Amino acid sequence: MRKILYIVMIIVAQFQLVSCERDFDIKIQSNKPMLIVEGYINNEMKEYNYVVLSRSQDYYSTTLENLPVYGAKVTVTEGTLQPDNSIAWDKDNAVILRERNIATINISSRTISNGIYFDERLITDTSNALLGKPGKYYLLRIEVDGNIYTAVTYLPVPVNLDRLSSENHFIDADKNEERAMITLHYKDPDSLGNAQLVYSRSDDNRNNFGWGGLRSGRFINATDDLINGQYLNVVVSADFAIKEKVDYYLVSVERSVYNFWNSFNKAKDNAGPFSTPVMLDNTITGDDVIGCFSGFSLSGKTIVVK
Repeated sequence: MRKILYIVMIIVAQFQLVSCERDFDIKIQSNKPMLIVEGYINNEMKEYNYVVLSRSQDYYSTTLENLPVYGAKVTVTEGTLQPDNSIAWDKDNAVILRERNIATINISSRTISNGIYFDERLITDTSNALLGKPGKYYLLRIEVDGNIYTAVTYLPVPVNLDRLSSENHFIDADKNEERAMITLHYKDPDSLGNAQLVYSRSDDNRNNFGWGGLRSGRFINATDDLINGQYLNVVVSADFAIKEKVDYYLVSVERSVYNFWNSFNKAKDNAGPFSTPVMLDNTITGDDVIGCFSGFSLSGKTIVVK
């Protein structure tokens, strides 16, 4: 995901066009490196609560990878909404996320590279490791190089994923096998403004770690005026082989998180630095920083494709 986030950093290009018959100059400004934050807190998978910190590189850099950020002080604090709409933070129980300076760390048979900050209790005291609670707020605080960055996210009540079914069978001529698409069945809450993301795990990404290692199949429109309170049967575009085991996660998020990942997808699909600019809906507060602290409320199901 660190590489993907680098790709979507927007490069500002200034064009000076004098006329269609004269030469023109394309002036590319050297962009200032930015801190890139990719953080998650969810209610089901403890090993998927982590923060990735890296720095973007200049346009003229010879490498396309971001630089991992080491030595940061990273904490996550749980909070409760008060009657006056303020948030009471439980600072006495703030969780410190640490980055280990070793080549790899193995958690639940998945390998994690350097540059990822996580709750060390995943190794020493798994039962008490950080886990989000629906209805709670979470404060991410990052201190690095004398600068402080913060973000607040909320875990909504998860929308229950009732079941999965395999539909739309077809023969893949290239693979010479029968495949099918998956339909998600669930009821939209009877309230406006709900937003969901969809992630899946199957044979081709089962050993990948992190949300970036999963397939993000569909981003559902966060403006649910037309489907509010209805029972939905959502067909996801990805297809799978018959007898393949597939895990799906219906992820309920607040609007700011949805907006970030919606803008991220648009930027990722952009045609390059000289195409129409797409701005990311940053949720991190601080100077020269971009990214998102994502509160994910999960409801998951598993299907063997028939």
